[in-house]
Amino acid sequence: MIKLENTENFTGISIIGDYYDLDNLVEAFYTITVDEFSEENSEYVEMSTRILGVCYDIRHAYQGDREVILMDNNMDEYKMKYHSIITNTNNVYYKCNCLYPEMLYTVLALNNLIDLRMQELTKKKYMPDMSLDKKVVWDKTIATIRNFQSEFALCAKELLTERQFSIWLRYMNEHSHVMYNMYHQYLDVINVEYIHMTKEQRQNNFNKISKRIALFYEEDDYYAMKESIDDAAKRFNCHKSEIILKDFEYPEDIEW
Repeated sequence: MIKLENTENFTGISIIGDYYDLDNLVEAFYTITVDEFSEENSEYVEMSTRILGVCYDIRHAYQGDREVILMDNNMDEYKMKYHSIITNTNNVYYKCNCLYPEMLYTVLALNNLIDLRMQELTKKKYMPDMSLDKKVVWDKTIATIRNFQSEFALCAKELLTERQFSIWLRYMNEHSHVMYNMYHQYLDVINVEYIHMTKEQRQNNFNKISKRIALFYEEDDYYAMKESIDDAAKRFNCHKSEIILKDFEYPEDIEW
């Protein structure tokens, strides 16, 4: 089972699982995202590509390119004797880290893709609660993604008071989320700003950061950035995603 944990400095989330846990999660991510060559739902492509950036680290984790940890599996000498076997008392788990703002965006964006998958499974654009449709309710991909999201919510809950968590849930479950419209340079700026915060600042500003991402379309600084990016893209005759902001580079080393 996938497990998510807060990193020591609240810089982000540790994603932990055995080989099969992480492989199943990667499969779910690839199933639910929209391929860059797809002729349908092209507005979801950039968002999907961003999500697959997180998936890239998860895939490399179970390939052994990130951190490997050993966890007690509750096996002892008595059980080995009873079952006439000799086996390890630890299981191998793989681990990778992801920045908190990036995870906030990913969890919200996955909601958009879950809605899209439910529409595809039911062949309907809208119904009161598509999640209860017989073609949706036991869908493995959606179940895997929802488990991932619920683990993330538990991590957020650890940082917040009961009242703050209630407010956070409201931000994260707005029905008007259209994450596929966000210019990703905005998320990069929030990521870099967050990295340079102290542990206390991260915890104290967690809901503010969540709101900036979840309700980005209400933020004045987002529209100012969007206008600058659109002007630059027009001036250089390129796609908006090719515009790189000055003075917002990710550091080589991050203290998780």
